[in-house]
Amino acid sequence: MSLGKTKFATPLIASVFTGAGLKQQSLIYWLVIAALALAGGLIGDSYIRHIFILVFIWCVVIASWDLILGYAGIFNYAQLVFFTFGAYGSAMLSIYAGLTPLLAILAAAGIGAVIGVVIAVPSLRLKGEYVALFTFAVHLALPPLIQQGRAIGMGGNTGLLGIPWLNLFGYQVSPIDKLTWYWVSLAIGAICVYLIYFVILRGRMGLAFIAMRDADTFAQAIGVNENRYKLLAFVVSAVFTAVAGGVYAHYTGVVTPRVLGTEFFLMAMVMLAIGGMGRFPGAVLGVFIVVIGNELLRSFDDYRLLLLGMAVVLTVIFLPQGVAGLFRKRG
Repeated sequence: MSLGKTKFATPLIASVFTGAGLKQQSLIYWLVIAALALAGGLIGDSYIRHIFILVFIWCVVIASWDLILGYAGIFNYAQLVFFTFGAYGSAMLSIYAGLTPLLAILAAAGIGAVIGVVIAVPSLRLKGEYVALFTFAVHLALPPLIQQGRAIGMGGNTGLLGIPWLNLFGYQVSPIDKLTWYWVSLAIGAICVYLIYFVILRGRMGLAFIAMRDADTFAQAIGVNENRYKLLAFVVSAVFTAVAGGVYAHYTGVVTPRVLGTEFFLMAMVMLAIGGMGRFPGAVLGVFIVVIGNELLRSFDDYRLLLLGMAVVLTVIFLPQGVAGLFRKRG
């Protein structure tokens, strides 16, 4: 029995994922993006623009993680592995193969897809917390491999330096040009987030993910191929995250094993916890709150992670469904 032809799927798609509701939310989404684009020209402080650039990049990473963890219900903790392969892959293709940064970022998406398959295949044999243990083990194993990768041009502990600047129609966009990078990262982030939440998760694939998350036995009974959709969840999430990694590499001009460090991983977890998993725009709101809040707490550097941890504890106690739970029911 096909998922799209069941009595259960059609009303849900019509009432929640498509129709007037989708058009209205899409319009609101693009109005917010337009407002952010306008704000970029009004912001005079380059450091504030830098913060927003990081927010837009992180939005892609966390939205991709929300797809696989929040919507598909797969306990994947190798998200920053996808980001790292995207960053290193894009940087190395630009430095050693001579690809333009835009082509290298597109190629990073392909690299992400391959890595997604590599991690997904053994994960298909595992369930629940065992998937979490396996993927987290992959995350822990990657830094030593990168450190031993000096022979193939990965730079070891020092990482890759001198990554080529982004080239837009012959115009070199240096990391100093915060305004152009603001608009570029906003455009890439907006497109990726829209594709994740308004195209993929609103279609048959998204419905299959939610069915697997909420009632896997029922999902299989109505024709959802669990292995197929789990594989798709890994690949789609990896592709978008790798693109974010490529953008990050060309923006900063350097990429090191530090991107797999504890602080980055914890920050990503905090973003999801505070925003709320499987609840658009929860993950995106979590990114804005945590990245901006983290910068505001820089003056309390010794206590910054402690304060973020307390924020998570308070969120779990008083807002168990995240910030998004304040104004939106689970979809």
